[in-house]
Amino acid sequence: MKITVNGEVKEVEEAITLDHLIESLLQETGQNNPQLLATAVNEVFVPRSKRSAYQLKEGDAIFTFTPITGG
Repeated sequence: MKITVNGEVKEVEEAITLDHLIESLLQETGQNNPQLLATAVNEVFVPRSKRSAYQLKEGDAIFTFTPITGG
């Protein structure tokens, strides 16, 4: 199935969760800490605690980013 990740079209397996996608993206980049990424699907923020249950669908647009904290 085709999805968009950070503006790039990707072909992924059917029935993939957001959590699994993040893990595979981190492996591609050599990173290993999914806690450092925030995620949004179709412009809606998805909390880390919901990623494992979030089933991606054909055409979804996923955006990953590093949250900025501080004051």
